[in-house]
Amino acid sequence: MNGWPVVGVAGARGVVGGVFLSILSDAGLPADCLRAFGTEPGRVAFGPSEVSVQVLGDEAAAELDVLFLATDGAVSRQIVEGPGRRVELIVDNSSAYRLDPAVPLVVPEANASTLRDYHGNLVANPNCTTAAVVVVLAPIRDAFGLDSVDLASYQAVSGAGRAGLDAFLTERGSDDRAQASGSPFHGRIADSVVPQIDVMDDDGWTGEERKIHAELRKILGLPDLDIAASAVRVPVHTGHSVALHFRTSRVASVSQVEEVLRAAPGLEYRPADGSLRHPMPLEVEGRDPVIVGRLRAVPGRDRGFACFLTSDNLRKGAALNAIHVAAASDPGRFGRLVPPPR
Repeated sequence: MNGWPVVGVAGARGVVGGVFLSILSDAGLPADCLRAFGTEPGRVAFGPSEVSVQVLGDEAAAELDVLFLATDGAVSRQIVEGPGRRVELIVDNSSAYRLDPAVPLVVPEANASTLRDYHGNLVANPNCTTAAVVVVLAPIRDAFGLDSVDLASYQAVSGAGRAGLDAFLTERGSDDRAQASGSPFHGRIADSVVPQIDVMDDDGWTGEERKIHAELRKILGLPDLDIAASAVRVPVHTGHSVALHFRTSRVASVSQVEEVLRAAPGLEYRPADGSLRHPMPLEVEGRDPVIVGRLRAVPGRDRGFACFLTSDNLRKGAALNAIHVAAASDPGRFGRLVPPPR
């Protein structure tokens, strides 16, 4: 269709699904090349108009060149094992296949090379925090090596989807300190922070933290990387932030690390002297790059550095990275799906 692939988005009515549609509209994808899928038929906005939402079946899947899954793990598995078998390329945003050794887990700035000799039809998209952190750590890994990583993530409520946004807005508009009914969080989120995301295991680590550990190791190709993460939910609409500490394998100065970060793809560097605004969620909402700043050496820690980063968790942390994955897998067919940078 005029050189455009036929693109499917499953979970089109969800928060991340809506961002997929917005990005694809910005890229200029014609409406007749888009297939929006949901649990029941209806309509959804696509640019200045609307497109129909249909239930994904074998016949509709066979029309697709690429399918983006903005669904939970259970639904993603049903699609991949069912109608998805008819699709040439699927990029799954859920956690269902991220740690499957047969499925590439990709952030193109870090490991696009894993797609070169891959002949399967499924690629996994990482956790939204992982995606942003990897964009910062990959050039450090390449230039100086990595010995260890410690981080604390401050994750926006939109990372929990529509239920998280609704709970936040309900609590923020109430006069009491009660937690909203149906909240997905482990405590009231308005006017507070919640230091638990996902289920806690017997050792005290949450599912979110375990995901970050495993996904960073897989994407960076460092299976023995010394890493510890704390994941915290904060009362921010959109934009995950991370306080990141890392230790390089080889000696490096702050100026050398700064030079590497300034030149790295997908990053916008802010100097630590405050001459530009420090990275903050309001700076990245609706934008593509990961913003990193406050770079400094850790006193008394050999080869130790600290920095602070933030990114739009619905774009680079989800939909935009998935579209970049498709483009990296076949630039000739899917490169047009990447819109002009914002």
